[in-house]
Amino acid sequence: MKRITESNIDPNLPLVDQHRHLDGSIRLETILDLGRQHNLPLPAWDIEGLRPYVQVSVPQPGVMAFIAKFEWMIRILVDLEAVRRVAYENVQDAKREGIDYIELRFSPWFMAEANHLDPQGVVAAVCDGVQAGMRDFNLPVKLIGILSRTYGPEIAHKELEALLSQADWISALDLAGDEANFPGEWYRPHFELALAAGWQ
Repeated sequence: MKRITESNIDPNLPLVDQHRHLDGSIRLETILDLGRQHNLPLPAWDIEGLRPYVQVSVPQPGVMAFIAKFEWMIRILVDLEAVRRVAYENVQDAKREGIDYIELRFSPWFMAEANHLDPQGVVAAVCDGVQAGMRDFNLPVKLIGILSRTYGPEIAHKELEALLSQADWISALDLAGDEANFPGEWYRPHFELALAAGWQ
């Protein structure tokens, strides 16, 4: 098998990102800005001080340790305008990175929980921000809805309902979270509903 290195990559090939978590890709500057605007008790008030709380820089013991780094990214989503902003900035940042096509995935319940937002409103705000970003930055984006298995099957049904409210803008459905304690077979009915809605 030939090893892929920078020297043998065809620069004419498109750069594609098919697994970026929108709710885990929030600018440090945006966290600080929204933290100041809304008087949030951030753990640090400068970029380098904040970085260890939200970015993974050393090996982690499992998926839940990665998800723990999302805490401050979620807590600054104080309203739907903040949700729209981070969705828009995700598209802008992808364009700045030279990406030619991106798939952004997000969990509306996870994004809504910290500040008691309406999950359906979160989905609408994400779709609105991404659509504006696609228009302004001429970047193709597909949205993938996440069911957060960690909340259990009942909440997953509510999350799916929120995602289906914008079914025309969501391309597929994903299952994420605590795999060890929430087995995938619990969510088979959710995916059957998603398939019936035309998602993959």
